Amino acid sequence: MKTGSENIFLKTGLETIMRFWEPESSPKAVVVGIHGFAEHSGRYSHFGEFLVEKGIALYMYDLRGHGLSKSERGYINSFEDFIRDTIAFVEHVKSKTDVKSFFIFGHSMGGLIATHTVSRLGDESRGFITSGAAVEVRTPLKQKILLQLLGVFSPRKRIPLPVATDCLTRDEDIIKRYVDDPLVLKDPTVKLLVEFGKGVASVWSRVPLIKVPALIMHGEEDCLVPPSASRKLYESISSKDKTLKVYKGLRHEILNEPEWRQITSEIADWIAKHA
Repeated sequence: MKTGSENIFLKTGLETIMRFWEPESSPKAVVVGIHGFAEHSGRYSHFGEFLVEKGIALYMYDLRGHGLSKSERGYINSFEDFIRDTIAFVEHVKSKTDVKSFFIFGHSMGGLIATHTVSRLGDESRGFITSGAAVEVRTPLKQKILLQLLGVFSPRKRIPLPVATDCLTRDEDIIKRYVDDPLVLKDPTVKLLVEFGKGVASVWSRVPLIKVPALIMHGEEDCLVPPSASRKLYESISSKDKTLKVYKGLRHEILNEPEWRQITSEIADWIAKHA
């Protein structure tokens, strides 16, 4: 197993970190992963190591405004920047690995970015996998209007945003590490929140364009992103080969639940069948 990280420069101008988990021999498949809102790619080491055991390589980068990316922390000019960065990262991974086909995985906001990205790449990807995809966010109208106004007049204003950690996982150790992690964003700018909302609003015009195989996963007890989001995504994509799995009793971060090995094994088996 070869694991590590390196600083990379994407053609979009973003300098960031790429983390990789590679089998010793040629991988059966390559996965490009996208982490969620406020977190970073370093939280996926266990996922990458498990995939490598199955002969699958995983490459992830820290999103703009997140983790160790060299951009303004917690800020983004436009949600489109996430999509452009991810397409550029896909190109970087393809040039590094010389692969012709690959899979895209995204968790939460990363699932939203993955959905946008796959809709643009067409059949260039072999398929995509989402975990708790944030393609639906319920924001009270008054709060939405206030954010939009602040986004215009005070886009860099920071808002302490305590995540309801009980919604993440039933594993108390994971929750503690999340809270103590200095790379986890605790005070995003108003602009990031507004652009996140725009990404959600615009994704549904893109979803019907998706025709590649899809594995859509969600925890039934997710209280951050409702399971209805993944059900709607499953129903709305045009893929003939699509699978929806909603896990009873699991919360938002299904890859950080006690059952994560079973779930990752299902992901690896699905990838093997579609590689």
